[in-house]
Amino acid sequence: MKPFKVYAHPHGDYEAVESGWSWNACGFGPFWALSKKMWAVGVGVLAALVVVWGIAAASLGTEHGTLIINVGSVLSCVVFGAYGPHWQQAHLEARGFVCQDTVIAADGKDAVERYRKKCADPARLQAMEIGAPVV
Repeated sequence: MKPFKVYAHPHGDYEAVESGWSWNACGFGPFWALSKKMWAVGVGVLAALVVVWGIAAASLGTEHGTLIINVGSVLSCVVFGAYGPHWQQAHLEARGFVCQDTVIAADGKDAVERYRKKCADPARLQAMEIGAPVV
């Protein structure tokens, strides 16, 4: 179980973002970004890796080019794991989502479900809407 920030869109969509290090972002890098609808990040990193490999392979040979792309991939994984959740939060806010709460859950889907159950109590929902402290 880990903390997730739950974001809500005015049209009723919900998204949950991991707090801190993201193993999913670390392991899948640009493909994780694409799954989160961060098209520019995902396509940009994939294109950069291909271009860097092409330049390295053309100038140093395929063995050295492959070594460079492997090192770049590892660095990419570390950067995505560390900064991916921050990028996702900024992307959601740019799309009109607003952070509603932090929930402890097993995964993103569970975090949204827990948040919705928490909000199902009418008194709790009303207190949240007017900005009163929620216990």
